[in-house]
Amino acid sequence: MPSNNKINYSGGHRKILVVEDDAVLNRLICKSLNKRGFCAEGVFTGAEAVAMALTDPEMMLVLDYGLPDMTGKEVIMELERKECLLPFIMMTGEGDEKLAVEMMKIGARDYIVKETSLVDILPHIVEKVNNDLQLERELLEAEKTIRDRQRDLTVLFRVSSAISQTIDIKRLFDIILETILNIEFLKVEQKAGIFLIEDDRMELVAWTGHTEAFVDLHKSMRIGECLCGHAARTGEIITSGNSNEDIRHTIRYPEMQPHGHVILPLKARNRVIGVLYLYIPVDYIIDEGTHNLLYSLGSQIGIAIDNARLYEEAKKYALHDPLTGLANRRMMHIVFERSFNMAKRTGDPFSIIMLDIDHFKNFNDTHGHSAGDRLLVELSKLLIKETRKVDLVVRYGGEEFLILLSETNLERACDVAERMRMGVESTLDTTISLGIASLDPSIHSEEDFIKKADEALYKAKKQGRNMVVVYK
Repeated sequence: MPSNNKINYSGGHRKILVVEDDAVLNRLICKSLNKRGFCAEGVFTGAEAVAMALTDPEMMLVLDYGLPDMTGKEVIMELERKECLLPFIMMTGEGDEKLAVEMMKIGARDYIVKETSLVDILPHIVEKVNNDLQLERELLEAEKTIRDRQRDLTVLFRVSSAISQTIDIKRLFDIILETILNIEFLKVEQKAGIFLIEDDRMELVAWTGHTEAFVDLHKSMRIGECLCGHAARTGEIITSGNSNEDIRHTIRYPEMQPHGHVILPLKARNRVIGVLYLYIPVDYIIDEGTHNLLYSLGSQIGIAIDNARLYEEAKKYALHDPLTGLANRRMMHIVFERSFNMAKRTGDPFSIIMLDIDHFKNFNDTHGHSAGDRLLVELSKLLIKETRKVDLVVRYGGEEFLILLSETNLERACDVAERMRMGVESTLDTTISLGIASLDPSIHSEEDFIKKADEALYKAKKQGRNMVVVYK
């Protein structure tokens, strides 16, 4: 038999349905219960009892076993078939011990033999049963609270363990989406994504389950736009029951089907750094416990992403010049050693260019150091434009730059250097001098190589500047 632990009740002096075919006794029982503060109502048949019980899942039954149309047991069985499990007290005209045991087995809270004192003692029995039910309710709620807390801790541990596997931000995005989408009780669909906030814009950095059309529409949203932008602006979890009916859902696309949303703000260092959006079934309700868990997940994920971004920035600045974004000497040595050894081993051509800005000190003295910094940034952009992705442009120091040209012979290196010189002369308020060296058997180290390019640069400056000189 189904357990009465599934009953739905709110405690207190509930409604009592008295099912007794003796009209006088029915009326007396109702009157006695009402005097005790209950809300008692009487019916005379099993069919009436079933119909009334189905209308109110909060009531309790005081049920006569011997009814004109069915037994009290049959009433209970019919209610169970209809998944309506109510607390009940069974009454009978005979003191049958076997029947009493049978009734208790199917869930009776008590079994009473009808006597002259029934009307007096029944209210006390009902009140005792009512108090017992209230205690059960409190215990069930306590058990549910414990289960929910255990569930939440399990989920938080699972997510924490997953996102601690890597500090690489791209891999971290994949792990976040995979882990969240596999939390069973969330009932989410296999569609989700992450936006990160950049100034007043939101960049879609990771997603799954979407078409190209969707991605194109969401590439560069503004804070406050659509549901995700609203969550980013308010810092609050946004839930939406139906995308087709929610006026906040402003971005639409041709193949969009009705869906619900739950959107988590991702927070770190007391600010919103992005949002994680999830698709949920239409009109799916997020309960308060799950809502609180999602807040915790948003903070946990936000901190992990923030740490990964800080790591990326630290790594970048460890290997790059903070002003120009070019490689610094530390990165140069890493790449130079690999390229130099490869070229020595394979015999492939390898050239380098050393250059600096002509009269840079005078430029700073005339225009100021801020203008000098801007000039360095603009020059860096031009150098990047004139080189390939496989090449490495290095801010060597001050106004000096070194360019590593793998698999590049002397003739091609001269073409690159001349394009750079002409580009600077025609677009920037300055000129540059450049020295070129190409790998040959006499060069045995990186230092030798750089020294030869530096000597060529020195000759270019001695001979009048704004020129390209090859080391010979």
